[in-house]
Amino acid sequence: MFFESQWSNIMFKYICLLVALISGSCNAKDNFLATSFDWLKSTLPDSTHLEFNKSKIKFDGCKHREYNLFLVQPVSENFSIESGVSYAKGKLSWGLHSQRISLRQYSFLPRFKFNNKISLSAGVIIQSAPEFKTSQGMEFELPKSKKFLISSRFKGLRDDHEIDIELSSHRWEATGETNSWFDRGLADNKLNISYAAYF
Repeated sequence: MFFESQWSNIMFKYICLLVALISGSCNAKDNFLATSFDWLKSTLPDSTHLEFNKSKIKFDGCKHREYNLFLVQPVSENFSIESGVSYAKGKLSWGLHSQRISLRQYSFLPRFKFNNKISLSAGVIIQSAPEFKTSQGMEFELPKSKKFLISSRFKGLRDDHEIDIELSSHRWEATGETNSWFDRGLADNKLNISYAAYF
């Protein structure tokens, strides 16, 4: 009962920041996001890992911003919940013509650790339908998507190295408007193997 109460309290605070990030990111100031993140982090237990990253690219005719919030909440010694939300928006301009696109992504990936060298995760990543607009008033009906994945993580040659083996199925919702690859609601199935070294 205590754990359920504590977990619901954590999730409430986490959701408050997510709502602020998602709804206000278009016009948000950096200090507002930093203050909100610091407030949330200070109210969470010491065992909770919370990370916020923002990135941007800007040059003549191109602007892109991305915000990522990632949370790892240990439930027991060998089990933790990894979740996150991200928001991205971009704008391309050339003369009188411009294009804007934005999308949101949510992830929920519980992870079970067998020992210090091997862990297994299974979950889902949900991506909103990208919003695409042009200065000519054109809008496209782009599909939502879900990515189901199973990931196993191993220690690499050193303790600060990791090997990830991921089996995923990325499925797009059928829109049925035309007969394109997306509109038919097909899936992209992949096996990814990556090696990461931290310095």
